[in-house]
Formats: sequence, C-alpha cells, structure tokens
Amino acid sequence: MPTFSLKPYQAQFDALLVSDNNHKRYLSGFTGSGGHLLLTQTGAELLVAGKYWHQVAEQSPHCYRECTDDAGWLPTLQQRLDFHGVERLGFESHALSYQDFELLQQGLSQQLVPTSDVIAPLRRCKSKQEIRLIAKACEITEAAIELALDDFHLGMSEHQLAAHLEFHARMLGADSIDFLIVVSGERGALPHGRPSERIIGEGELVTIDFGVVYQGYHSDVTRTFCIGAISSQLHDLFTAVHNAQRLGVEMLRPGIRAAAVDEAVRHYLTQLGYGEAFCHGLGHGVGLQGHEYPLLTASSNARLEAGMVLTIEPGVYLQGVGGARVEDTLVITENGCESLTKLPRKLRDISKIS
Repeated sequence: MPTFSLKPYQAQFDALLVSDNNHKRYLSGFTGSGGHLLLTQTGAELLVAGKYWHQVAEQSPHCYRECTDDAGWLPTLQQRLDFHGVERLGFESHALSYQDFELLQQGLSQQLVPTSDVIAPLRRCKSKQEIRLIAKACEITEAAIELALDDFHLGMSEHQLAAHLEFHARMLGADSIDFLIVVSGERGALPHGRPSERIIGEGELVTIDFGVVYQGYHSDVTRTFCIGAISSQLHDLFTAVHNAQRLGVEMLRPGIRAAAVDEAVRHYLTQLGYGEAFCHGLGHGVGLQGHEYPLLTASSNARLEAGMVLTIEPGVYLQGVGGARVEDTLVITENGCESLTKLPRKLRDISKIS
C-alpha cells in the first residue's frame, strides 16, 4: 500500500478523515463501501461496522481497526480523535455529504478543516502493480469485444451486441461493467449513446466504447467498425479520426502539456473540416476511476508524467450521417508511451467475421 504522511499538512490539520471510497481503497486496500478511514500522525485507522471486521483484517492488516457497532461511528470517531489529541480535523470536501458535514459539526468538538487534492495527487502516477491491473482490465475488454464480434450477424440489434459484450466480459473475469456504448448508423453521431433496439444495417459504421472493472481498476477502449461497403463520406470520416488518434498518441511523452496534445489533434481535425464535430475532450486519466486526472482538454493545466495512464480518443460526429471514435488506454513511459490496448485500429468489416 502507498504511504501517506501528514507532515506537509501539519500547519493545516492534525488528522484527515477520508470518505472517498477510491481514496480509502488506494490507501488501505479496503474495498467495502462503508466505513471511514482516519489518517493520524501515527498511522491509518479504519472505523467500520462489525460486518466489515474480518474483511478489514484480511485486506488492511497494516491499519488499526475499530468497530463502530456499539457506540456508533460518530462517537467512535470522537474517541479516536481525543485519543490522538486531534484539535483540527481535515475532511474531503468533495466526498462528504452536507448531511454528514452537519453531523460532524454537531457531534465533534474538533475544528473541521475542508481539504481538496490531498490524496488525489498521489494517484496521478500508477505503480507497476496498478498498471498490471489496468492492463488486465484492458485485456478482458478487448477479448470480450473479439468474442462478441465473432457472435455478430446481420439483423442483430445494438442491444443484442451489447449483451454479448457484457456476457463475454463477465465470463472472462470482469468484476463489473463500467460502461458500454454501442451505436450504429446515424446513432453513431451520439458520443455517449446507449445501446438501443436499432438493427445494425449494411453500409454503416458501428462504434463500440467499452470499459470494465477488474480488481478495482478500469479499462477504456473504443473501436469503430463497418458493416460491408460504406460511403466515401463515412470512409473519409473514419480515416480522419484514425489519423488524428495516431497523431495524439505519437505526441505523448513526459513533460508535454496535456492541453498541447488536445490542441494539436483538434487543429488537425479542424483543417479537415471536422473541428465542430469533435465535441469532447481528447482524453482522460484511468485508474481506480474510469475518468480521473489528468484531463486532456484545451483548458487543462496538467503536464504529463511517466507512470500516468490515460486515453486518447478523438471522435467526429455528424448529425444525420453517423460518427466514429478510436480510443486507446496508454501509459506514459520515460521516453514516450506504451499502449495497454492492442485491438487493431484500422477499419474492419465485421460482417465478414462470423
């Protein structure tokens, strides 16, 4: 587990209450949805209900554990704060509900100090183990896509293709499905379109954007396929997206501004007449969340660092025509990047697979 020190923040608070489930898992290994993680000058403590008692012992042996069943979580927290002599308690302002904040105000004698971006910066660069887990999630996702394409036949609906994708991902070991987008034909112009009962037809593009969760870590991959011969308009659209994605990937390296990558890809598509049809950011970080730091947008102030895992996913969406997106999940290396997703990026005719 990563280590966390309160020393840089000792002028602000004496202890930190961690309520964000992803942060709790990152720092403690505990995967339960309940409980509170308390970081003090002497270590980490998990305050949990009895139903999590043995789970904490198994997953978080380095953490002190305290059961909240008898006294309740708030009095238990007060006892632990008093034990450590805490006068100022930091809390994660983004993760604590207003109701819980009021409970803390009314139930604790300590001064409450709102915090932001205390734990998140630790998660920006992934460890080798985290990268292995993300790579495994990507492997499951791509294998599921290939198996679902083998199942595909003309007359299948978006919803049916999505069902095959989810089934195969589960059978391959995915803990859960993060998201699943399957859009075809004119619906390809919906960047986040959900699978519908629309029948996938010949002469169309089909976009699959799929992400799963494996041992807490996410994957994200998008591929656009064709069904038989397509129009020159659709072919040109896909080619523009394919080349734009390659441009973005080739720019990735430590030290480059995330905004610069977005700007270059956006400029390329604008020169081809697709600028307004690229209506979202170029990419985002991937880890314990499907979307996390860094964001690759024109307004981002992030600079890429070795160990960051992120996506490059340009898309073009034309109302009444269709759309295309190509996306990979990549890790920034010392000299450039390595793709964790391996599916062919070229346009494939899936009507000829089965």
